[in-house]
Amino acid sequence: MDVPLSEHGRKQAVLLAETLATERFCILYTSDLSRCTETASLIASRHEYLNVVADPRLRERSHGSLEGQPFSVVREAMRRATAKSFAAPDGENLDQVRRRVLDFFDSMCRDYCKMCMDDIQPTRLCEKDPTILFRFRKAQPQSWDPSAEVNGHIMVVSHGGPIDCLLRHFRDRYGCHLSSGTITPNTGVSSFLVRVKNRPRPTCKSVSALVTHDTSHLTPEVSGGALLAHDVIHLTPEASGGGPVTHDTSH
Repeated sequence: MDVPLSEHGRKQAVLLAETLATERFCILYTSDLSRCTETASLIASRHEYLNVVADPRLRERSHGSLEGQPFSVVREAMRRATAKSFAAPDGENLDQVRRRVLDFFDSMCRDYCKMCMDDIQPTRLCEKDPTILFRFRKAQPQSWDPSAEVNGHIMVVSHGGPIDCLLRHFRDRYGCHLSSGTITPNTGVSSFLVRVKNRPRPTCKSVSALVTHDTSHLTPEVSGGALLAHDVIHLTPEASGGGPVTHDTSH
């Protein structure tokens, strides 16, 4: 269900954007639902060079015909089925959400390696993607140098459900330690170092948590609350293949 940010959520998103204004990102991926695209727009407006790409694989779980119904109706429906396998008519179960989120992560790693190895800049990469929303100036030219550090910070703006799936994958598949669990608060920021190997094919090698569920950007007046919002993942890939190469991709 595509519900916009509440006023409370918008205030939180503004504080988040202000905090991230000094960070550098080569690309920002976001769910195509409006509460995330609005947040992505606020973040991107603080950056001179940043491409924003909307990807439906980052959407919150669909509850089909149950969307818009009182939670008591949804809870009763789930009571009659196991939480993992439950799917409302025309909706998704948790495994379906997990598969599309991990498909996004795998393709993000492949695209990142392609950017580095083939000298394809984010702007050129996004021009091939019909889901691109807007572009803030043209990305600065950047050639791939195996001996140099390259800015590869990638931001992902999504929802609680998809981020929970991704963090569980980091923990279960790569042994990533998550000191504060997988449930993130409203506008919580998590940062990870992602090692990506190029050969024989681009794939994730390891994931390490740098920061999880940081909400230090929120003031007491706008912390917590019922907000229709999103959460942020800050990925920091390292591309490795012929030699050690470090690429940051966080916040």
